[in-house]
Amino acid sequence: MNSMQLRMVEESKIHCAREHFKAISSDNVVYDVVDSYKSLLEKVMK
Repeated sequence: MNSMQLRMVEESKIHCAREHFKAISSDNVVYDVVDSYKSLLEKVMK
């Protein structure tokens, strides 16, 4: 596979993972993506 095909495969995996975690989130537990400690705190403090 060339790097462009690998990139598309990885993007597809990320999309599927986000949809999966959105589907299993509930009122008690919410899954989300964070890229820093600050963004984690913002999501936790909502």
